[in-house]
Amino acid sequence: MCKILPFFVLAVVVACCHALPVEPEREPVAILKSEIIKHEDGSYDSAYASADGTSRNEEAVVVDKGTDEEALEVKGSYKYINEDGEEVEVFYTAGKNGFVPYGSIINPEITAVAEAAKDLPKEVKAEKP
Repeated sequence: MCKILPFFVLAVVVACCHALPVEPEREPVAILKSEIIKHEDGSYDSAYASADGTSRNEEAVVVDKGTDEEALEVKGSYKYINEDGEEVEVFYTAGKNGFVPYGSIINPEITAVAEAAKDLPKEVKAEKP
């Protein structure tokens, strides 16, 4: 019995490996545009586009410069072609008040909650005595 067990285990492993789905190799997608422009103040602009219809654009600006509240505020969008061949585009803003996505595939309730949350009072830091 002990001599048969290793062969049985090997047979099970081989059968499981054979049953795994094999994904066909994908052709590389050409990058048509890829740029990042960094500014001295920490702000930036970036853009990306590929031959399969995927793209991303983003712009960040520094707000409240020189204060304890200094932060980056970002707005941008990304686009891709879904499995049904439809173009999907999502827009967003992000910063010290959070991330707010909106677009045709984003549930409007998610956008509304994120939008409302950014207006909530910020945590007040206790001053040290």
